[in-house]
Amino acid sequence: MRQGTTRHKSENEVLSFKSRMWFRGIITAHVFLAHLTLQGAYAFSISRDSIWIESHSSMRGWGVDVGQCSSAKGHTKQSRAGCGERPPFFNRKWYLSSGVTKEVHAPQPGEGMVLLVFNQRNARLLLHKVFPLGHYWFFWSDFQWYIKNIAPGRLVVLTISVSGTLGLRHTTAMLAKLGSVLAQHLTLQAHWSWIFIKGGRTISETAVVTNLNNIQQHSALPLCSLSELGLGNSSSIEQSRWQYCATEGAMGELCDEHSPLPLPVPFPPSLGSEAATALANIPVILTAGSRHQYLRHTLTVLLSTPGIQLVDLFVILGDAPPPTIKLLYLLNVSYTILPVSGNYNNKLFTYYRNVYEYVAENFAKAPAVIFLDEDVEVSPDFFSYMSQTLWLLKADPSIYCINAFSATGFRELSYHPSRLFRGSVQVEWGYAISLNFIKEALSIWPKESHGIKVILYDYFLYTFVSKERECVFPEVGRSFHYGAGTNTMANLITMERAFLNKTLLQDFGVKLSNVDRLSLAHWKEELQHNISQATVLVGNPCKDNLVTESLNSTQGHSLLVFYHHLDTTEENGIEVPDVTQYYHLYSCFGAWSLSEQGQHKGVGILSLATNVTLYIVGVPYSPYSNLKPNWVPLWDVNSIPEEEFIIVDDNMLHRGEFTVHVPNLNMTTTRLISKLSGL
Repeated sequence: MRQGTTRHKSENEVLSFKSRMWFRGIITAHVFLAHLTLQGAYAFSISRDSIWIESHSSMRGWGVDVGQCSSAKGHTKQSRAGCGERPPFFNRKWYLSSGVTKEVHAPQPGEGMVLLVFNQRNARLLLHKVFPLGHYWFFWSDFQWYIKNIAPGRLVVLTISVSGTLGLRHTTAMLAKLGSVLAQHLTLQAHWSWIFIKGGRTISETAVVTNLNNIQQHSALPLCSLSELGLGNSSSIEQSRWQYCATEGAMGELCDEHSPLPLPVPFPPSLGSEAATALANIPVILTAGSRHQYLRHTLTVLLSTPGIQLVDLFVILGDAPPPTIKLLYLLNVSYTILPVSGNYNNKLFTYYRNVYEYVAENFAKAPAVIFLDEDVEVSPDFFSYMSQTLWLLKADPSIYCINAFSATGFRELSYHPSRLFRGSVQVEWGYAISLNFIKEALSIWPKESHGIKVILYDYFLYTFVSKERECVFPEVGRSFHYGAGTNTMANLITMERAFLNKTLLQDFGVKLSNVDRLSLAHWKEELQHNISQATVLVGNPCKDNLVTESLNSTQGHSLLVFYHHLDTTEENGIEVPDVTQYYHLYSCFGAWSLSEQGQHKGVGILSLATNVTLYIVGVPYSPYSNLKPNWVPLWDVNSIPEEEFIIVDDNMLHRGEFTVHVPNLNMTTTRLISKLSGL
C-alpha cells in the first residue's frame, strides 16, 4: 500500500506516524522511528477496493473527506488522485467565522474532539459526534464511554476542532493503550489527528504541539474483503442484528463480532419468591429517545439484572428515530411513542407529563411504578433493593419516593451497602413512586411550561408536589447516571462531582438493615437517640484534624455530631434552609453542599468511615435543635473570625477535587522527539 503524505505549514513542528501496511507493525515516522504498543490486534483479509481519508485540524475548525476507489471501475492507484474527479461519499467540515483570535479561548459549540467511526468493509459513516473537550470537566467521561463502546475492527478518525486537549484527562491513558503515540503528550494548544483501527493498528497520527499551526493529513487504505455477518444460515434475529450493526457505531457488545451479546439476552438469576411477590405487577418504565447508544447499554444491563421481568418492562419514546426502534426490536422490548414538541427543558417538561399521563391511564392498578432514563445504569442489586423498600410507599404517607440513586453516596462517603436513609430529596435516576403521587402531580402539572419558574420536571415535583414528604435512598447507590444530556453544560463541576463520583454497588441480593425503621415515627426516635448519644465536635470543620482528634479522645466512637447555625430563606415561595449558611460546612466534609437535598429536617447524615457516622444539625431550623447541650458553641460561618474563615474558604481537605491540572505545559516538539525516541 502506498504511504500517504502529510501537508502542514511548518514541517519541523509536526510529528507524523504512518503505517506502510494496515495491520503489520512496520511503522515509520516522518521525523523519527517509533514502535506502537498495541493490544488485541484485529486482523482480517484485505480487498483491492480502497478508500482515501483526509483529515484537518486547526484553530479554525476541522474537516474530514472520505472517498472510495473501486477496483471494479479500473482504479488501481490507492490514492485520491486515483479516483479521478469522483466526489467523496463523505465530506464534513466545521469552521469558525473569519477573524477569530488564534489564542486559546472559551469553547464554542462545534469545538472539541471530533469522533468519526466508519464501517471497515465499505467505509460507511456509522457515528459522528463532537465532544467539547475544551472544557475540563465531565466530558472526558462521555468521550471515554463512546470510545470503549466502539466495536473492534472499526475504522476510527479522531481530530481536534479548534481546541480539545484540555478535557482529555483520564482518556489519554486509554488512547495510548489503543495505540496512540502522541495522545498523552499533547499540549493545551495542540492540534492532532489520528486514524486507526479499534483494537488494531494506527494508519496515521499527526500532531502540532506548539505555535497553533494547522495540520492536514492524507491516507489511503484498502477495505476489508470479508462478507458482512448475518448471511447464510444465521437466524433471522442474527441477520437483523448484523444488518443493524453494519449501520451503527459505538453499540458495545451488541455489535462486537468476536464476543457478541447473546440474543435474546440470557435470563438473569431469580431473586426468590418473596422478592418476586414484592415486584409483581410493578411496571418498569424506561424513558428514551434518540440516544440509542446509551439506550443499548442501559437496556442490556437492565435485562441482565436479577429480578427483571420482561413482561413488566416498557420503553416510552419521545423522539423515535429508526435506530432506536430497530434496537428495541432486536432486544424484544415493548415500547410506545408519545408526541413531543418544544426544545430542551421545555420539551422534557411536557414529555414527562405525557409519560405520567400514559402510566396513569395504562397502569392504574399498579401498586407502584419504577422509572428509569436511557442513560442510567442499574446495579445488579437494583430489583432486590426495590423489592425490600417499595412497601414503604403505601405504609408511610410521609414518603413519596424510593430512590435507587444515592443522594449522599460519594465514593469517600459510601461504606454500608445495607444502610438506608430518608430525607428531603427529589426523584433521581432510578426511582419508584405510587399511582396516587402520579395522579396528584398531574392535577397541578401545567400542560405547558410557560409562566412557571421551575421547568425541570423532577425539581418541579420536589418543589410543588412533594409537600415536605421525603424519599428513601441507599448509602451505596443502586443506579448510576453516566450520560451527557440537556443540562450537562449548566455546571460541569457539579455534574462530575454529583454523578461520576458516586459508587454503584456490584453485588446483588443484599439484605437491607432495619427497613421498618425508616417509617417517620421510628426514624425520629432513632435520630434523637443517636444524636443525643453522639460525641460533639467543636471547632473548624475544615481543619484536617477535627474528626481525628475527637475519635482519638473517644477511642473511635462511632457517633459524632456537629451543630451549626441555620435559618431559612424563601425559594419559589417556599421556606427552605439557607444554603449560604451550610454550603461551606458540607463542602468541608466532602458532601453535597448546593442544596438541602439529602438532609432530613435540617439534619445531614454522613458516613466518614466504616465505623464513624456524623450527624450535622442546623440550629434553630431543625426540630432536633433542642438536643444541643447548652455548653456547645454554635458554629456560624458568618460570624467566625477572619483567620478561621480563611481556613474554610481554602478548604484544603477537598481543594484537589476542584483543581484544573493542565498537562504538558512545557512540552515542545524537540522534547517530545527526545522523549519518544528514548534519547
